[in-house]
This record gives sequence, C-alpha cells and structure tokens, in this order.
Amino acid sequence: MKQYNLKEMIMAIALSFAILLSSCIDDKLNLHPTDPTEDDFTEAEILGLLFPTLISTMHYAQENRNQMVDQMVGAQYGGYMVTINNWQGTNFGTFNPSTNWVDYSFSTIMVDFYSNYNKVKRVTESKGYIYAWANILRVGTMLRVTDIYGPIPYSQTEAGFEAVKYDNVQDVYHNMIADLNNSIEVLNSYILSSQGQESPLAEYDNVYKGDFSKWVKFANSLKLRMAIRIAAVDTEYAKKAIEEAIIAGPIVSNVDNAFIPTDDNPYYKASVSWGDLAISATLSAYMNGYTDPRRSGYMTMATGSTYRGVRMGIKDIDKSVYSGSNFSKPAFNAQSPLLVFCAAETAFLKAEAALKGWIAGGDSQAKAFYEEGIKLSMEQHKVSIGNYLSGTTSPEEYKDISASGNNITVSNPITVSWDNFGTTQNTKLEKIITQKWLANFPLGMESWSDHRRTGFPQLFPAKDNLSSAGFIGAVTNTSSRMARRLPFPDSQYRGNSENVKKAVQMLGGDDVANTDLWWAKKP
Repeated sequence: MKQYNLKEMIMAIALSFAILLSSCIDDKLNLHPTDPTEDDFTEAEILGLLFPTLISTMHYAQENRNQMVDQMVGAQYGGYMVTINNWQGTNFGTFNPSTNWVDYSFSTIMVDFYSNYNKVKRVTESKGYIYAWANILRVGTMLRVTDIYGPIPYSQTEAGFEAVKYDNVQDVYHNMIADLNNSIEVLNSYILSSQGQESPLAEYDNVYKGDFSKWVKFANSLKLRMAIRIAAVDTEYAKKAIEEAIIAGPIVSNVDNAFIPTDDNPYYKASVSWGDLAISATLSAYMNGYTDPRRSGYMTMATGSTYRGVRMGIKDIDKSVYSGSNFSKPAFNAQSPLLVFCAAETAFLKAEAALKGWIAGGDSQAKAFYEEGIKLSMEQHKVSIGNYLSGTTSPEEYKDISASGNNITVSNPITVSWDNFGTTQNTKLEKIITQKWLANFPLGMESWSDHRRTGFPQLFPAKDNLSSAGFIGAVTNTSSRMARRLPFPDSQYRGNSENVKKAVQMLGGDDVANTDLWWAKKP
C-alpha cells in the first residue's frame, strides 16, 4: 500500500461510505485524480472509522441518545435512576410517554447501527474477522432493541426498515446466538493466524484496543447472558448454549470488563448540568439498608450526610425540588466510562444456572458463584467488602423529606447473607438477582429484563400510574410487575404496516406496555 500522511482523507472516505450506504452505490468516490482513492487504503482503514459508532450503540455516550434510551427507559425501569424533569407531564416513569419517545429507541438504534453495519457487511462480503467483530457488536446492540420491543427485524435488514419483515423473539435470540458462534470461530482462527502482529484495528477499538481475544470473551459473555434469559422457556436449547459459553470462556476477571470511554459522561451531564436525573429511591433504600460500601461510587451524598434517591413516577414532579442537594445524583464525573459487561455478571449468571439446575453444582455451587459475584463487584469498585457477605439487615424505609406521601418500604425484604432469612429456591434467586442488579449499575436495560422475567429485585412502584390515559395501554404497577415492553413505533405502523401487524401477532398479546415478551412468560 502507498503511504500517505493523510489520515483525514481516510476519515473522509469512511464517512462518505456511511452516507452512501443506503443507496449501495459501488462507483468510485469522485476525488481529485492526484488524491488517494478507496483502492489506496486497506479494508481495516476504510472500515475502521465506522466501528466507534457501532460500539456506541451498546451503551450510548452521546447525551441526547443516552437520555432518551438509557436514562428514560433503561435506568428508570431498571431501578437505578429517575428522570426529574416534568416535560409537560409526560414521562416513562408515570407510564405516559409521548409517541415519539416510544419510537426513539427503535428508530435511533436501528439507524445508527445499520447505517454502518451494512457497509461493513457489503465491503467484507460477509466474511473475515472484521465482519465477525461487527456481528458481535450487532448482537450486543440488537439485544437491547428486542428486549425493549419484542419481535424486531433481524434476519432481513439490508433494505432498510420501510418494508422489512420482523422475526419473533425466539428466532431473534437463536439467530443472534448463531451469529455469536460464527464470530467466535472466525475470531479464534484470526487470533491464531495473526499472533505477534499488531492489530490494524486497534486505534478504532475504544474498548479492547484491537485485542480480539477479549472480544471473544465478550461474545461468550453475551451468549451466556442471553441463554440464561431464555432458559425458563427454551430450556434444552439454553442449557447447551450455557455450557458452551462457560467452557469457551466468558469474562471472569475485572481486567477484561467491557467499558466504553467518554470525556463527556451523559449521566453526569444530565444530572449535574441539566438537573434532569437523580438516583432511584429503590437503589438508595437497598444500598443504605445493606450499608453497601459501593454507595459513594454510585451516588452523591444528600443533605443530612445520607444517600437519598427519588421515587419514580411522581406526577407533575417539581424539578427545582428534586435536583437540589436533598437528593442523590449519580456519582459519575465527565470521564467516567460506560459499562457494557462486567465479570461480576458472569458469576451471577452462573449462580442462577446452578440454582436452577441448568449447570451442575446445585445450592452449594450457586452460593459460591453468588459470593464470587459480590467479591468481583467490590473489587471492580475498589472498596473493601468487610462483613458484607454475612449481612442480615434489610433495605431501609425510603423517606422523601419534601413529600411524605412518597415514602415507601420493601414489602418482603431480603438480606445479603445466603443462609439468612429464607432458604427457598425463590428467595435465593431473589438474592442472586438483587446482587446482580447492584453489581450491574448502571446497565438499566439488563436489570429491567431481569425484573420482567423474575420479578426481582423488588422495585418501588411508580407513585402515580398515568398509563390508563395514554396510548401505551394500562400498566400494572406493583413491586414485581410494571412496564413489560414498549409498543412498536408509530412510524412502523405508517411505513411498514403489514409487517408490524404480523409482529403484533407474534407477541401473543396486544401491542401495549403490559404484554409480556416471550422469555418473560411463565412456563
């Protein structure tokens, strides 16, 4: 390859490709004849600059996208944070979001991801290690979309989203796991063949710097996460996938945790600069009750030298009250990276699998994995575990010092100690999921999914349920059952009506927020 000191030209070419993607134009770019062309650059150079955007869709760093997807939906329904802006009385927390808010996660993630992914697919001809990497990112991103809406377009996405067929959730999961299996095989072969060579994609990989052995671990971790999600309704298939993922090697050490770096953390911006975000009352109640040593890393201290969140779903919430010092904010700074997957989650996934008999080991092995997950999380956050594992205290009563009508307690509290306060399988499952929830902060989408399929952790219900008045449909509002999904985008009914109606039939229920997804239905 000719050598040019023109990295900006590479960027221009890559960005031009992204813009031209949907038209599938194969003509050469109209560059000056003395300038380098597409043929003068390697495949890695041409495609590399598309990957930061592909990575970003797994946990948005861009503040508006993060607010609309990861804060309003994931963080609230996952029990981590609460949006405290009134927004003319509309809010996901009160179950009456506006139509365009419900559309946003689908439309934005799909366009952001596939505008780049389809170019990678075309240039690589669906072969090789670059395509394999892109497919891992595809699974990490589309898992978020299917877990929000249910059936989604997955097997047929090349032509855009105006007339594309949807796949049912089971097929989406099976196809995603098949894509992971293929990517793992391809990347393992690439790793063997490229030993000792510097990765040409290192500068475009802001997570693992081109270390594809770590991307393989990440792929196995996603596979394990997904297999556990569906194990109650697709048991034999899931058990095989669980075993394969564990044997192949998921993320088990904090040095391999997946984080997306940022110099402008969106949770920090939303809470500090905008005053739109606070910690959830559920999270502060649990962590205070357990005297959790991670508190100071998760939330700021409120007035009175305590940690105090905000109740979700307060009708006509007064931002000026809840953005003040009486309530805790996420304890991020501008440089705090965004979590995608951590080793603690792997341990908790194994704990659930052992408890349920999906892997060997039974109760004793479940306890070992449960305690390992807690230890890994404490290590990740660089705090001393102390006597946390033997804790027998319960989540504290939540008290809103500005409005006592928002006060609430966990009705059937659990403790941290594995052997304390109940020995039933359901109680032990609640312990696993609750500690997994604490360890996965702020991965709201993942915790919302766990809550929907298990009923845990027990989340404080919304103070005010306004869903009956809106198009989202009536939402059950209890500690174990709140919003179950988002309705399909209104834009899909306008532009892809026939296929979205078929997708509703796949749901097995109405296109409303109270309909369970396939993996959340009780077998």
